Amino acid sequence: MSNGVQVLTLRTLGGVYVADELGQPLTGAASQRRLLALLAVLAIAGERGQSRDKLIALLWPEAGEERARHSLTQALYAARQALKAEDLFEGRGDLRLNGERLQSDVWELEQALAAGDDERAAALYAGPFADGFYLPGCGEFEQWTSSQRARLEDGVIGALERLARQAESDGRLRDAVEWRKRLAIIRPLDASTAVGLMTSLAHAGDRAGALQHARLHETLLREELGLQADPVVASLAARLREPVDWASPTAPPVAGLTGTPSDRVGGIGAGPGAQEAGAAAPPEARTATAPLPAVAHQGRNVWRARLWVLAAAGLAVSLGILLYPTPASDAPAPAAAPVPLEQSVVVAPFRVAGASASLAYLREGMVELLSTRLADDSDSRSVDAGAVLAAWRAANLNNPTEVPRGDVVRLAAGLGAERVVIGNVVGTPSRVVIAAAVVDVSSQRTSGEATVEGPADSITALVDRLAARILLVGAGEDVTLSDRTTESLRALRVFLAGQAAFRRGSYTIAMRHYEDAVRVDSTFGLAALQLARTADRLHLTQPRTRALALAWRERGALDARARTLLVALAGPSFPAPSDPDELIVAWERLVTLTPDRAESWFELGDRLAREAGPAALADARARARVALRRALGLDSTYVPARELLAQLEDPRPGDAEREKTSRAPGDSSVPLEAFLHWRSAVIAGDSVSVRGVRSRFSDLGPRNLRAIAATALAEAISLGDARRAVRQLLAKGSRLDDQLDAVLADQALALNQGRLRDAENATRRLAELQPGTHAHLRLRVLDALYGAGDTTSAETAVRALERRSVPRPGADPSTRAVELADACVMAQWRLHRSDTTGVRRAIERLRADSLAAGLAAPPLAAGSVACSELLRAWLAVTLMQPDAGRAVARLDSLAFTAAPSGDAIMYAPVLIARLYERLGDPHAALAAVRRRAKDVGWPRYLATGWHDEGRYAMAAGATGEAREAFRRYLVLRSEPDPELRGQVDTVRRLTTPGEPTP
Repeated sequence: MSNGVQVLTLRTLGGVYVADELGQPLTGAASQRRLLALLAVLAIAGERGQSRDKLIALLWPEAGEERARHSLTQALYAARQALKAEDLFEGRGDLRLNGERLQSDVWELEQALAAGDDERAAALYAGPFADGFYLPGCGEFEQWTSSQRARLEDGVIGALERLARQAESDGRLRDAVEWRKRLAIIRPLDASTAVGLMTSLAHAGDRAGALQHARLHETLLREELGLQADPVVASLAARLREPVDWASPTAPPVAGLTGTPSDRVGGIGAGPGAQEAGAAAPPEARTATAPLPAVAHQGRNVWRARLWVLAAAGLAVSLGILLYPTPASDAPAPAAAPVPLEQSVVVAPFRVAGASASLAYLREGMVELLSTRLADDSDSRSVDAGAVLAAWRAANLNNPTEVPRGDVVRLAAGLGAERVVIGNVVGTPSRVVIAAAVVDVSSQRTSGEATVEGPADSITALVDRLAARILLVGAGEDVTLSDRTTESLRALRVFLAGQAAFRRGSYTIAMRHYEDAVRVDSTFGLAALQLARTADRLHLTQPRTRALALAWRERGALDARARTLLVALAGPSFPAPSDPDELIVAWERLVTLTPDRAESWFELGDRLAREAGPAALADARARARVALRRALGLDSTYVPARELLAQLEDPRPGDAEREKTSRAPGDSSVPLEAFLHWRSAVIAGDSVSVRGVRSRFSDLGPRNLRAIAATALAEAISLGDARRAVRQLLAKGSRLDDQLDAVLADQALALNQGRLRDAENATRRLAELQPGTHAHLRLRVLDALYGAGDTTSAETAVRALERRSVPRPGADPSTRAVELADACVMAQWRLHRSDTTGVRRAIERLRADSLAAGLAAPPLAAGSVACSELLRAWLAVTLMQPDAGRAVARLDSLAFTAAPSGDAIMYAPVLIARLYERLGDPHAALAAVRRRAKDVGWPRYLATGWHDEGRYAMAAGATGEAREAFRRYLVLRSEPDPELRGQVDTVRRLTTPGEPTP
């Protein structure tokens, strides 16, 4: 306290929340998203402040002027009340934060950067600005956030570069290594950053560490982007293996990579000499540079400046560029000296002969209009209309009504393009038809065609539609999708980038692209569906829940196949759980609709393997294998099917034909090769191979590490490797989603092993990552209910939730979703205590707003309808109602799959089994507890499930099955905290031969 006034701090780097003087996040109204967004905008504005009009445009873009101004006034009032600071804001026209009441880390960072205090800036930078923070339906705010995030990151990158160079100059090699490690964390895929760290490590005498980072960089490129190792990194790694004294400061520099990254052209893939020769980066490098705006912008701007200088100076002809004869001549045009534009597509002037004279401007106008729309947001290429037109004129192709196609292709080739768009315009003053063909420059073959038609006064909309179709054709997609995707070309571009990443199995990068597409256009149903599929492949519950709810809301805009896929993924009864048989029929319908698509058979096999389970469908795994082999029969290179088939098959050698089909361990073309090799070695007892994979853990990417940790836990094998893999995930997580997933992995592993204190500590880290979602409070309650967690901690969490449980009419969707998630957990706690107070009201609330809750679902939130079904049956059993048995049987008939169930999938089988137990039916309880799904998140209550399965099997007389369940329980609980040792000892006695059974 200062003069009796509490000074709060707005944290925006690495997350967004308001912290008290002890650094603890404020909850309740102070954690509402729009309030935090308002504070973040004003924090960035600093002392200069921000106009009310700009605040309205960012935070209430869709509201009318009067309503928006009223909303801003209400938001300012709510912020003062939530932070208990009437003088929180200053200024009347332009608003600014009162720094004596609310400080901000981002403003401190801005001041440090402006003052050149690089060490202070580096210390303040705790992560990307507003990482993981968004406002539903506010595309303008998302764009603003992205631009600020990139700007601040560039500033910090510059500061770290200066610190590293100064340390190297002073001979402080270890300090230089630490600064360059910080750079590598921020930009892990940047080749120049990797080279800088490797060189620093080598000069500091850690050549092994430098080679290890080269392997990590290679792994990340392959797993995240599907790219091969950067030639410069590979070249340096090769030199590091040579007998050269790298510890000497006179060790030779790496060719082509002198200077700082901001001095170099290219980024990822910019090989030796790239900046001197002006060589365009290869296509793979263009894809990779998207996350690296600082380097990419530099390369683009340098080339654009050079091109405009050439055009302005009239040097095109003297350089031999496109010296074509007039089209009246049939003689071939001479070869042109290429002037690379770093572009993939050139738009040639359109033919307008036969069209109305009023449309003549479209001849060159289409180059400007269409080039702008085809420009790639990644900044790794640019479609420069001015340079194209200058080259066209230099070739004396100004006036003819038709230019030979060969001349146009050669012109594009001279500009370094891969494809050229050739088109024509016909029409009247009132109506116009525009047709375009995309021609491959190397083969001169047409790769796709597109036509649009409409009113002549709607040229802008027509060009947008034409551009969308050209983008789809270029990406190998069905051109008819243009009518069912989005009106935003920016959203379409990132969606297509996501499609490319999804097809090559780079799910993490695909997910980011799909997320961007949905942020730009929240009505983009197909992008939401693909986002849900990708999150499903990565086993991420919260993003999948949100994306499915959005796709379901927009399902009317999907075509027949996409709707069928959505129904199969979400379930026919979404947002409620579906009948298991209906769910399988839905997946089979997808295969019937598209029997010639490998991905459809894979989706069916994946679902049978993961969610049907042996208790629900006895031959599920066998049918899954059949479906996966059908997928490989259609496409032998389909990696997801090979990966999953390898996991379903016996990993021990024997069946040569099986091994040829699945190509599991040792297949370097499979991204999960390391995981599959590890699993095969563990099950086969090959300790040498296990140690070999274990030694590579620090080099593995998140997918392999996650698969190792999840499988070790689910199959109760090599739990030491699970802990090692989780430690790597915790260390490597850079994005908020990655950090959140790693913390949940750590918590689930600790809880299942009976390390209750470690599990509690993980919930504290969760509170730091997601302070306003109450996820940590809900998790402590659920752990006590289903995981033998600390009941005292749970009671404290319940009281905290109750203080925040008052529903607020008019609250934003995110706030309402948190309220419903809290209501679900609090009602379970009451029923556990045989207290039915407020449970019926909670059931009504959960059913009333289920789809909206899904759209804004916070972490660790159960599906609203799924939770209401659980509570309804539990209430019937608690009250011993006459129909309690039917209520539980009805609940048991539903498929608690990830799509509609959300976090409830983690504990629904345990709860249903316990309800059967209370009704005196151990056989039904045994069947229910075995119905746990696989690979749908981190299985927090797996040990509880094995323990309860053993009890039910004993009660049902299945002694052998009971011993096997108890054996797995004991593997998980091999080193429990003291509170659980009594239970563990009891189970151990039950599994000892000769001991009496209860």
